[in-house]
Amino acid sequence: MEGMAFGTTYHITYQYKMREDSVVKRQLEKIDNALSLFNDKSTLARLNRGETVEIDSLFIAVFEKGMTVSQATGGCFDMTVAPLVNLWGFGTDEKSLGNIDSLKVVADSLRNFVGYEKCKLVVDGDSMKLVGGTVDAAAIAKGFACDIVAKALKDNGCENFCVEIGGEVVVCGHNPRGEKWRIGINTPEEGNLSDVEDALSLTDCGMATSGNYRNFYQMGDVKVAHTIDPRQGVPVDTDILSATIVAEDCMTADAWATACMVAGLKESVGWMMEHKELKAYLITRKGKEFKMTVIENGEMKKW
Repeated sequence: MEGMAFGTTYHITYQYKMREDSVVKRQLEKIDNALSLFNDKSTLARLNRGETVEIDSLFIAVFEKGMTVSQATGGCFDMTVAPLVNLWGFGTDEKSLGNIDSLKVVADSLRNFVGYEKCKLVVDGDSMKLVGGTVDAAAIAKGFACDIVAKALKDNGCENFCVEIGGEVVVCGHNPRGEKWRIGINTPEEGNLSDVEDALSLTDCGMATSGNYRNFYQMGDVKVAHTIDPRQGVPVDTDILSATIVAEDCMTADAWATACMVAGLKESVGWMMEHKELKAYLITRKGKEFKMTVIENGEMKKW
């Protein structure tokens, strides 16, 4: 089955004796109601407006995971980046008509309102409230949605499936040929949406890729990428062209992939050597060629 969700496409392949399309769609609606910035009635949107809302377990799961990765990466991943995402035209506001220099000045002032350590989710009985910041879950929500859909399929007895939402993937069991699922890593080249740099054989895990070769715009001679560095307040410009992370769950992979894009190759390699539960496939450019650095089980396979 396939369709649109969260402003992107999804493709889900599963093997089961009954169609589970309605089950999948219900899970996608739940995620939208919990985490969408573009749904005025979502838990996230209401919390960002300062409202006190009923306990939402889906939002809490994403918020807690986001804070965990934020701490582990020194703020390279930070959901409180919402004001900066809006400023640079990738949030709910329209793209700014300013110039790069003026936007950087505004971004510098907005940094006072960004920082995971300032933001708290205060739970009181059956309600909760966000204090000290606003959040943008775009860098983690698609991965979480893959996890939730995957869990629903498993709970309904489905053992073999591939869930893909906006490029984030969860695979379980085997493909129609009885083999592990083959998931491609796209060549990180602007305007090239079909070439594959490598393909991984995966099962029972989540995979997420972050890159700035698709979602960007030009402001004069400057490329404005959608990944924002929360620490500097500006679109990222590191040596990593795309970061693919494989983890036990896709939400974790999604957050770490974003952090690697922000941090650059050297720091990302250090993280991956330490976090042996993660596998990383980091693409940089060497001259006119692409180079992939692979870290698996805390060991570097290629450099």
